[in-house]
Amino acid sequence: MRFPGLLFRALATLAGVAVAGVACDGQPLGHAAPSGSDTGPGRQQLVVFNEQPWNALTTMRWSYLRRTGSKDADIVVDPTAPLSPPHVLRIIFTPDMTRDTDPGVHWIGLPGPREVRASWWVKVSANWIASPAGAAKMTFLHAQPDGQGQVYTALAGSSAPHSVIVNTEWAPYTQRIWEPNVAKSPIGYGRWYRIDWYAKWESNPSAVDGILRWWVDGVLNGEYSDVRFPAGGDGFQQFEFAPTVQQPPPAEQHMYIDHTSIETRPSTASSGPAVPARNFR
Repeated sequence: MRFPGLLFRALATLAGVAVAGVACDGQPLGHAAPSGSDTGPGRQQLVVFNEQPWNALTTMRWSYLRRTGSKDADIVVDPTAPLSPPHVLRIIFTPDMTRDTDPGVHWIGLPGPREVRASWWVKVSANWIASPAGAAKMTFLHAQPDGQGQVYTALAGSSAPHSVIVNTEWAPYTQRIWEPNVAKSPIGYGRWYRIDWYAKWESNPSAVDGILRWWVDGVLNGEYSDVRFPAGGDGFQQFEFAPTVQQPPPAEQHMYIDHTSIETRPSTASSGPAVPARNFR
């Protein structure tokens, strides 16, 4: 019997044992649990807002829209899926795509949390062709109100191995690339990687103490604690997969996504009705 991701993790935790590839701390076996994102004196742990095992393109919370790709994303069987096999999301990049666009977007609305951790598994097809600007943008967080600013993760580098970077696109940066400053885990083609991404808003508008951290397969790659967030903004309103490429591929290629988890502070985590989400682009 297979369980939805959250119940599955809870049962594993209550049993105190590793079950079907999940350790009793809720982390995939063989991958170190990211540390430093939500622990320390006086700090509460984040709680799960949503888990998406990618058994379907859309759910009560997740929406999908095809953009410039000529084929819809789909759900396919991949027995190598690391956390919730056999189903994974397949995003299809077609040669007729428009330059500097994504084939489609998968998004979930957020209730304005000022602290978010997103975790997902990603694999790009073995025939992937990178552009001079990099392999692809991957995931986005949009600031509220009305998506006034965005920050995204990307696979940097014009050829493999790539590395994960973060880019903020709001004032005062306009655009700033945050490079790995702790470790630089190599990302290749045709295999799965776990990405964890943590973002925390400034404690007040003048504090300049916002945080960006990210991990690859449990290894901390980037850590910044002097990040400015949009003036007048108040938390995040949307998370999305909108993998964008600079140049259309010469032949069809794919990005695969396995089990995705979104965590927020308890005050903003909810199992209630879906939060309205928007198609920003």
